[in-house]
Amino acid sequence: MAYLKMKHLDDFGELLNKVTEVYADFNYPEDMNSLINYLPPKDGYNPSQYSKDENLVRLINIFNDFLNKEQQNLQNDMTL
Repeated sequence: MAYLKMKHLDDFGELLNKVTEVYADFNYPEDMNSLINYLPPKDGYNPSQYSKDENLVRLINIFNDFLNKEQQNLQNDMTL
């Protein structure tokens, strides 16, 4: 996923499209649900109250948080 982030640094829309492909490739893992633009948010957020760009930025921020957590998990696994 970090590779996708670097590859699509200038096109967040395409980055999110690639994330949805990874989501499907890994059999729709629940921990990725919040990254997927076609799924309704489960945190009370209402996308219809925001612009397309605001929604995109929100998903990118969620994606970055996801990557950071995954990186932390990998680092923790390596120290065990």
